[in-house]
Formats: sequence, structure tokens, C-alpha cells
Amino acid sequence: MQTERGMKTGFGSIRLRAMAATILPLCAAACGSDPAEETARLRGDRAFARGDYEEALAEYRLSLLREDPGTDGYVRAAHAWVALGRVDEARALYDRAVRENSVHADQAVSDFVALAREEHENGDSYGAASAIEAAVHFRPGILVEDLALPLARHYSGAGEYGRAGALYLQALRRHRDDPDVIFETALAHEEIGDCESALMYYEEFGELAPRREAEIRLNLGNCSFRLAGERRTQGAYEEAIEYLDAVLELNEPRALIPQAHFDKAEILAVLGDCPAALEAYRAVASAGTAGPRALVRRARERIDEIRFGRMMEGRC
Repeated sequence: MQTERGMKTGFGSIRLRAMAATILPLCAAACGSDPAEETARLRGDRAFARGDYEEALAEYRLSLLREDPGTDGYVRAAHAWVALGRVDEARALYDRAVRENSVHADQAVSDFVALAREEHENGDSYGAASAIEAAVHFRPGILVEDLALPLARHYSGAGEYGRAGALYLQALRRHRDDPDVIFETALAHEEIGDCESALMYYEEFGELAPRREAEIRLNLGNCSFRLAGERRTQGAYEEAIEYLDAVLELNEPRALIPQAHFDKAEILAVLGDCPAALEAYRAVASAGTAGPRALVRRARERIDEIRFGRMMEGRC
């Protein structure tokens, strides 16, 4: 959860530099004025300049209620909310400012990206992700390459693999030689069902870290089995057999080996290769531990159909 943090030296210095050109001249102008004539906005600028963001925010909000400071008032209040780490409140005010003048979108993006970096440095991946999401709201497609990997890992850990996958692709620009990043990219693609891309990255991982090949055997088998089913549905039988052969060669996932033999036999029967189909059907029962009883029974029925010529026309 986001919390107000009061005076935060690191982020405050960033915010102070970003607003110095606007705030400091106003503070200087107010220094010699009658205190009774000071506005809430000027008091807010002074508080912000000395790093008292909560007081600054209170004055800016008062200014919005009483002084009608215009778009700049929304920007100042939003800026103070960001300094306090409050993304939702800042985003709402920046939305109002941008609706009146789109030029303020750049300030919003700058603020939220700076906050995201600070949250990342503080180990708050949720806060960093929230800030980047706000930045993307104002500039869709914005790339923050130094945060791509930690954000990808954040979304992957949260089970949001679609978001994670896109960020991993950004992260690869900096981490193409890192086997762990390649593996995580492959896993994210596998989780969203894009096994074709996943296999490509798993193979790349194997090339970068050949001694760690055992780590991906199950993933390779799972994706190959899934792709075999897709190709079979599409009528690409030869390609389906290639994927099934990969599953059988890997012997992973072991629970699916009997099904892989059966599916291969079914395709071979459709293609009219009866001897190979019989061999594959017989392998169902002998694949490692005995296959599921129902599947073994179906395989034996198919064997009898082929041997006694009771298969459907066009098959073995």
C-alpha cells in the first residue's frame, strides 16, 4: 500500500530540481512582501522548496479551493502528491491539468518515472509498477529500459504474464546475454500460451547455458506437446509428428508420454502408415510406467481394428 512519507531526501532533491525554475522565483518575489498578502499558493511553494511536502500539499489544496490558481494549481498539487508517493491522487490531478493543456503530460511522465525509480531503489516493486502504469497512462508505449527487468519480474511474480512478456522483450535489449532473463522470457511466453516463441527462447537459453539444459526439459516437452496438438488441429500432420517426436525424445513430461504415443499413432493411421501406427499404439502401454487404463484399452482396440481391417475408410 502507498503511504505518505513526509520529507524524503532522495526523491525530494529530484522534485526540487524539477520545480526550481517555477517555485524559487515565486518564493524570492514573496520574501519581501507583506505576509498578510501571501497566497496559499506562495506558502505552498515555500514549503515545497524547504522539503515540507505535506504542508505544501495542504496549501496547494487550499489554493485550489479559494484562489482559483488555474491549471498550474493542479500541477503543483499533483507534484506534491507524487513527492509523497501517492500515485492515484497525483494521477487524478494531472488528468485534470492535461485535459486543459496537454503540455502538462510531459511533467506527469517525468514525475511518475522518477517516482518509479525511487520505489525500485527502495525495494517496492508494487510502488514502482504503479508509478510506471501512471506514466504509461499519459504517454502510451513509453520505454523505461532500466526498469523493464524489475517490472517484468514483478508482473511475472503476480501472475500477469501478458504484461511481463512485453517488459521482458524490452529487458532483452540490455540483458541478451543473461541466461536467467532468457529463461524468464521463455517462461512468460509459455504461460500465455505462446509456445512457439517460448521454444525459441528456451533453445536460446540452452545455447547460452548448456550445462543447465536439464532445467528446461520439462518446459520443452510441455510446449512441444501443446504445439503438436495445435498443428494436428490445423491438419499439419507432419509438423505435429515432429513435435510429438520431440516430446518422446525428451521423455518429458512423463505423465503425457503414453498420450504422445497414442496421438502419434492416430496421426500415422490417418496418413495411412499402418506399420508405424501399430508400433506407436503398442508403445502406449509400455511407455515407462503403464499408461492410463482407458488409453491403453483404446490403443488395443485400434490395434485390432488395423489388424482385422475394421478402420474407417481413408485410414489404415
